[in-house]
Amino acid sequence: MTAPERSRLARERLSRELRRLRTEAKMTGTATARATGMSQSKLSKIENGMLLPSVTDVERLVAELAATRETRIELVELARSLHAEAETRRVVLHRGAHRHQQTISRVEARAATSRFFQVNLVPSLLQSEAYLRIVLGTMPPSEQEAAVAALRVRRSRMDDLAKQFVFVLSESALRWRMGSPEQMAEQIEHLAALQRRPNVRLGIVPWTADANVVALHGFHIYDERVVTVSVLTGNATITDPLDVREYLALFGRLERMAVRGEELQALLKRIAEDHRRLG
Repeated sequence: MTAPERSRLARERLSRELRRLRTEAKMTGTATARATGMSQSKLSKIENGMLLPSVTDVERLVAELAATRETRIELVELARSLHAEAETRRVVLHRGAHRHQQTISRVEARAATSRFFQVNLVPSLLQSEAYLRIVLGTMPPSEQEAAVAALRVRRSRMDDLAKQFVFVLSESALRWRMGSPEQMAEQIEHLAALQRRPNVRLGIVPWTADANVVALHGFHIYDERVVTVSVLTGNATITDPLDVREYLALFGRLERMAVRGEELQALLKRIAEDHRRLG
């Protein structure tokens, strides 16, 4: 049985037990709602499984409906565990580049291994100064200075050799022109230099790879705890263990398709030359 199925059955059981207690107590929905300080509509949704009651709601209901001590403990703990699971599965959307940089900085500070996959953009930790200025130019001016300060702190952590940074990029991320041909060529050379660091591992998935993997968007994984995904209106943070494992598995498949070593160096040189030919 999957986690969502277990959660659904648990919610159905909670609503069913609360409805049973009210029926056995011979109380109407109106009277029960009034006694517990909630609307009749809310109580109806709880009893029909349309609304997950808060722990406080359940505590008031089991007390008012004279449930046995064992039943009180059981249903309150069931509500508490359902809320904990719902909080774990929640995807949090952060708006604003500065706020996102601050959030990621805190996560990275605790992570031993950070993994990054990008489809059409060079990750901020690997961006050259010229490339970074172009990316910042797409942000509101009020956010730019704060974003640079937060990014500076994040980049300083790459000097900690106890931390590992793994990057996988599609070839299209290096061919997506975010500046002049010369600026793009400089960005490629910047990548070549950074990947020589002992705690940095870079791989590029070439367009010639047999990519039988669907990667709809870029994402970052911190240890095996947190995934962040950039979307048009903000940045989503995912902490559900099942979701994180799926992203880890996807990253593993993408990494196995990536080229490294001499093959990577040859590919980077070829892409840089292609950009310069456009100048």
